[in-house]
Amino acid sequence: MMPVLTVGNTDIPYEVRYSTKATRKRIVVTPQGVEVVAPVGTPLDGSDGLLSYLHGKRRWVFDSVREIEEKHRRLLTQRYASGAKLQYRGRWLMLDVEAEDVEAVEVTCRSKFQVVVPAELEGVKKLEAIRTAFDAWLRDRALRDLVRFGRRHEEALGVEPAGYRLSEAKSRWGSLGRDGVVRAHWRLAQAPAAAMEYVVAHELAHLVHRNHSPEFWQVLGMTLPDWAERKVMLERWETDHRAV
Repeated sequence: MMPVLTVGNTDIPYEVRYSTKATRKRIVVTPQGVEVVAPVGTPLDGSDGLLSYLHGKRRWVFDSVREIEEKHRRLLTQRYASGAKLQYRGRWLMLDVEAEDVEAVEVTCRSKFQVVVPAELEGVKKLEAIRTAFDAWLRDRALRDLVRFGRRHEEALGVEPAGYRLSEAKSRWGSLGRDGVVRAHWRLAQAPAAAMEYVVAHELAHLVHRNHSPEFWQVLGMTLPDWAERKVMLERWETDHRAV
């Protein structure tokens, strides 16, 4: 059970993390929760202890949590309430949310996103549930496309990867591991399909040349002649995606 900081009638759960890199005690507040970071060896009790430090910051923690929660609620309302638009394969589609007698959030998509949520869910919990379900829906579509595009280009390149996996890498959309597995970021489900196909074909071509030599691009062009246009498409989407 997580410890809690009590401020008035409000209990605020928090986690403690001791770090060898920390030079002082600090508190981090995010939508995911409150974390108290302290140097290794910091005592829990006493005037210089972690609990005393946290108690002295209790009003700041309370105000910060309230501010973060309000910003988070507004952001979720903007993105996951009826009338908002969510991106899929490069298109922005309207979101239509309805409450019904169901056990979990259901997402379907045709010309727009139809989302059915359990009737008892309200407020932030409802919006969080929609976001979680939408991300799971995107992951499912991303994996399908990853495998489909991979199979399409394996034969032309004369390669056979060890498998296909989704990734959450922060700095790259695709990669080819030493294990021979092709990985693509699940958020590529929101990119134009042609851009995602470029990422998959690109990583498969690395099974022939593990570099970006002229020979590599020549091999890629054998299976994807318009790779340059698709690369530009990916870069444009990436710029827009990060700006959202």
